[in-house]
Amino acid sequence: MLGAYLSLSALAGCGGQQAAAPAAAPAKQGASAAPAKQAAPAGQLARADVDRALLQGPPWILRRVPVEEVIRAGAFIGWKILALPADWSSIELKPGDVVTQVNGTTLERPDDLFAAYRALASASELKIAYEREGTARELAMPIFGPPSPETVKALESDSPPRRPATTRPRGTTVIEEDDGRTPLDDGAP
Repeated sequence: MLGAYLSLSALAGCGGQQAAAPAAAPAKQGASAAPAKQAAPAGQLARADVDRALLQGPPWILRRVPVEEVIRAGAFIGWKILALPADWSSIELKPGDVVTQVNGTTLERPDDLFAAYRALASASELKIAYEREGTARELAMPIFGPPSPETVKALESDSPPRRPATTRPRGTTVIEEDDGRTPLDDGAP
């Protein structure tokens, strides 16, 4: 599971969105107006979407993209994508594809994936090497916009980023007491 946790986190940079049209020229604004967010040109990822996905942390991607390890002849090959979210239908990756590298990094060990994940904070593009039906392919998507110093700083540590605080309930923890009986013991003599 740890390998799966790390395998496709770098895909979080996909953010699930691509702009359909090039950005329009910004309109002149008054000195007190906030700058407008520029849309990414077609085929590019918006830096804000990449940053938002990176700051969600690796578990975010695994909730959206289930994977399984692929081993051939005893050697690690990559991570097979079992499903993709519907809002990612515009990217080239499809269920059944086997991701072998992200930005040149093989994702075999947890450290490999976290290194690729952190590197996306300052990368100018997202490159995913993958196999489809035994044929090697590559998906390259430029990242539109300069790296965010805040995101780069948040990902500089050697540990995964903290997930943003949420106000939603986190669930229920059930703690069972051991009554001394074995699980198959129904208590009857």
